[in-house]
Amino acid sequence: MSAPPRQRVLRRSAAALAAGWCLLASRANAGDIDFYRDVYPILKTNCIACHNKTTTKAALNMETPEAMRKGGDSGEGVIPGKGAESLIFEAAAHTGDVEMPPKGNKSGAHDLTPGELALLKTWIDQGAKSSVKQARQVVWQPLPPGVHPIYSVAMTQDGRFAACGRANQIFVYDLATRRLVTRLTDLSLAAPGSTRTMGVAHRAMVQAMAMSPDGMRLASGSYREVKIWRREDPAVTTRTGDPALSAVVSALSADGKRIVSADKKGTLHVLDAASGKALRTIATGNHASIALLCLSPDATKAAVHAADGVLGIWRIADGRRIAGKESLRGVRSLAWTHDGKAICAGGEDKVVRIWTLPAGDKAELVISRELKGATGAITAVETGTELLIAASADGKVRSWSVPAAKLVQEFPAAGVVALGVSGDGKLLAAGRGDGVVQVWDLAAGKPVIELSGDVETSARLAALDGVVARQGLEIAFQKQEAVRLEAQNKTLDELLKKTNETIATLRKDLDEKQNALRKASEAKAAARKAVAALAKPGKDAEDKLTAAELAENQALAAFKAREIHLKDAEVEARNDAAAQARNQNAVAAARAAAAQAKELQDKATANATETRKAAARMGQPLAVRFSADVGAVAATSRDGSLRVWAVASGFPIGYVPGGGATLAASLAACDDGGFEACSGDGSMVRLGTAPRWVLERTLGGDSAASPFVDRVNALRFSPDGKTLAAGGGEPTRSGDVSLWDVASGKLVAEWKETHADAVLSLDFAPDGKRLASGGADKVARVTDIASGKPVHVFEGHTRHILGLSFRADGRVLATAGADGVVVVWDMISGERTRKIEGWSKEVTSAQFIGATREILTSAGDNLVRIVDDGGRQIRALDKLPDFMQSAASAATARAIIGGGEDGLLRVWDGTTGRELAVFGADSSAKGP
Repeated sequence: MSAPPRQRVLRRSAAALAAGWCLLASRANAGDIDFYRDVYPILKTNCIACHNKTTTKAALNMETPEAMRKGGDSGEGVIPGKGAESLIFEAAAHTGDVEMPPKGNKSGAHDLTPGELALLKTWIDQGAKSSVKQARQVVWQPLPPGVHPIYSVAMTQDGRFAACGRANQIFVYDLATRRLVTRLTDLSLAAPGSTRTMGVAHRAMVQAMAMSPDGMRLASGSYREVKIWRREDPAVTTRTGDPALSAVVSALSADGKRIVSADKKGTLHVLDAASGKALRTIATGNHASIALLCLSPDATKAAVHAADGVLGIWRIADGRRIAGKESLRGVRSLAWTHDGKAICAGGEDKVVRIWTLPAGDKAELVISRELKGATGAITAVETGTELLIAASADGKVRSWSVPAAKLVQEFPAAGVVALGVSGDGKLLAAGRGDGVVQVWDLAAGKPVIELSGDVETSARLAALDGVVARQGLEIAFQKQEAVRLEAQNKTLDELLKKTNETIATLRKDLDEKQNALRKASEAKAAARKAVAALAKPGKDAEDKLTAAELAENQALAAFKAREIHLKDAEVEARNDAAAQARNQNAVAAARAAAAQAKELQDKATANATETRKAAARMGQPLAVRFSADVGAVAATSRDGSLRVWAVASGFPIGYVPGGGATLAASLAACDDGGFEACSGDGSMVRLGTAPRWVLERTLGGDSAASPFVDRVNALRFSPDGKTLAAGGGEPTRSGDVSLWDVASGKLVAEWKETHADAVLSLDFAPDGKRLASGGADKVARVTDIASGKPVHVFEGHTRHILGLSFRADGRVLATAGADGVVVVWDMISGERTRKIEGWSKEVTSAQFIGATREILTSAGDNLVRIVDDGGRQIRALDKLPDFMQSAASAATARAIIGGGEDGLLRVWDGTTGRELAVFGADSSAKGP
C-alpha cells in the first residue's frame, strides 16, 4: 500500500535535504552562511521576480532578510532559528500548504535543488542574518559573431550626422555625403599592442544614445556606464599672400604643395604653398599683364598667357621657357591635358585648340587639334583622361574625344564660367556666373544635382525657419485659447442672463414675501391685542393668536429663504461677471500674444527671404574641383570665399568666408577629402571636411563605485547642452535618474527610485526646467529639476513606456508604449487629450519633429510612422523587414533615420518618404 501524499512529500524532502548536506558542509564548517553571497542568488533566480518591492505577490518581499521576517499575507516568511517551520522554506521544499515556485510560471523559476534547500534551511537556522552586499565583478565574454541589432539611434539637429549602436559598437555617418565617418573606439578596451578591439565603444550592448543640441557631443549608454564622445571638426588653415610680391594671378599645383604667382611685371614666383616662402623666381621678360596662369598636372611646367596675346610655357625647375606662341588674343581659358604634353585654350573665336609641346626648348607650339562646334565664345575649358570639355557663351557645354577630335556630347548649361571633372571621369561640375554649381552625368548629359548656398547661410536659414515654426505653434495655441475663452464667455453670457432673470424674479417675489410678512406681523399684533383686551381670554382668541404667530413665522421663513436665494444668485452673478471679465482680459492677452508671435514670425520670414536672396547672389566661381573620393565639390569665388558641398545630397558641408576680391583662383583636392584654395594674390586656405570623434570621458564603469546599478536605458542632453540626463535602474526593483554636468563630468543630481521599475525614456522640456521620464512601471513622470519634485504623474499605458517627447512649446507631451499606443498629454491641465492607435506591436520610440505637431515613431510591427498630436497619420514607412527599435529626425523632416533588429540603418526624406540610403554593419551604403 502506497504512503499518503503528504508523507511521500516529507520523504522526498528528507531525501533532498540529506543529499544537500554534503554540499553545505564545506561552507558551514568555514563559518556562517552569507546572505548576499550564498542565499540571495538562489532567491533572485527563482523567487524575487514575483516577490519584490514592485511586484509583491501575497504582500511578501524576499529581497532582504528584514522583508522576509516581516512576511506577507500568510504571516512571517522566516522564523530565525527555525528553518523547518519557516513559511518560505516550507513553500520551497513543498512541505506546507503552498508550493513555490508554481508550475508553469512565466518567470522561468524552477524548484530549488536539494543543495539549495539545505543552504536555505541552514541560513534560517543560523538566525536568518543579513550581510553586507558585495559588488559583483563582471566577467565579460565576447559577443557572438553576427550579433549587431540597432537598439538606439541619434542625429544632429541639422541632419548632418547620424549615429547608431550595433551590439557594442557605435557607427557615425555623414548623411550629407552618405558615407561612414568612423566607428567610435575606446582605446582602453584594447589590450596593449592589440588592434582586436578597434571600433569597440563598450564591452556590453549599446542601449541608449543622444546627440547634444549643437551636434558636438554624442553620449552612449551601456551596462553600468555612460560615455561622452566629442566631435572635433578639422581646423581651417589660412595664409595671407605676401603683399611685397604684388601677385595678380596665381596657380596651385594639383598636390597643393606649390604655388606659382605672377606679379604686375610678368615675373613668376614659385612658392611653398604651406609657408608662402619663395623657392624660385622666373623672369619671363614679358612685361604685359598676365591674365591666365595654369600649372601642368605634375607641376613641372607653367602655361602663361599675357594681355599682349603671348602664350608661353615655362619649366619650373630651371626657369627656362620651353615653348610659346604669339598673337593668341581673346583667350579666356587654359587647361593642360592629363599627360601634361599639351595645353588647351579657348576663347572669343569659339574654337578650342590643343597645342602640343615641341621636342626642343624655345620652339613654337604646334596645333594638334581644333575642336569646333561652339557658336559662342569659349568661357571655360577642362580636360579628362580622354575628353576635353568646354563651356561657351551660347549656353552649351560640349565634350570632345581628344584622340578623334570628335564631338561626343552637347548639353544646355547657360552661364558656365568654371569646369571640373571628377577623377573617374564620370561627373562634371559646372560653375555658373550666378554662383550656382551644377553636377552633370557626362555619359548621359543630364544634370545630377544643383549646388548652392553655404554652411553659415544654411544654419541661419535653419534658425529662422525654426523661429517661424515655433511662432506658428504659439499663434495656433493663442488663437485656440482665445476661441476657448470666448466660448466660455458665451456660456457665461447665457448663465448670467438666466441668473439676472432669476434675480429679477426673486426680487419681485421678495417684495411679495415682505408684504406677506408685514401683513402676518400686523395680524399677529392684532390677535395679541385682542387677547390682551379680554379679562379672561377664551380659547378662540388664543387659537387665533397662535395661528397668527405661526403665520408670521412661516412668512418670515419664506422671506428669509427668498432673501438667501437672492443673495446666492447675486453672488453667482458677480462670480460669473468676474469670470467673464477675467476671460475677456485673457482673450485680450491671448490675442496680443498671437499678434506678437505673428510679428516675430513675419520678421523671421522676411529675414529668411532676404537671406535666401543674398545666398542667390553668391560670387562668380573662378574654379571648381571634385574631392579625391568624388564625394564633394568645392568652388572658390570672386569674393575669395571657399564653399564645399556633398555631391550625394547637395548639402553644404564646408565654408570659409572670402578675405577679399580676387580675379583668379585655383583649387586642389587633398588626399583626406579636403581642399586647398589659392587666390590671385597667393593667399591660401585649407579646409578639411571629415571630423574626428574622440572619447571625452566615461561616467561609471566596472568598479563597485559606479553610480549606475544596471543598464543605462535612456540619455538626453538639456536644451543648452550643459546637462546630461541618464535613466536606468535595477529591473523590477527601481527606476533611477541622474543628472550630470557635461563639462566636468560631475554628478549634479540623483533621483533614486523615482520610478518603481527601470527608466526607459527621457526628455527635457524646451525651457530646460523640467524632465520627463517613462519607465517599465507604465508611468510617465514630469519632474521639476530645481527642486526634484514631481510636477505631473501620467498613468494611461498598460505596459512599459518606451519613448516620450515634449513638443517644442512645452505644452504637450507624447508618450509611446509597449501597449501599441501613443498618448498625448496636456501639460497645462495635466489631462490626457488623445490616445493614438494604429500599431499592432510595441511603439518603441517617439519624437516631435522640430517645432511641429508631427511625431516620429518606430514600432515592433516593422513600421516607422509619422502622426500628428491630433492622431492624424502624416506618413507611414512600412514594409520594413524587421522589428524597428528606434527612430530620430533632424529639426526638419528632411532627414529621418531608423534602426532595428536587422542591423541596418535606414535614411529617408521625411517629407516624401523616399529612402535615401541604407547602411549595413559592414559599413556599406546603398541608396537610389
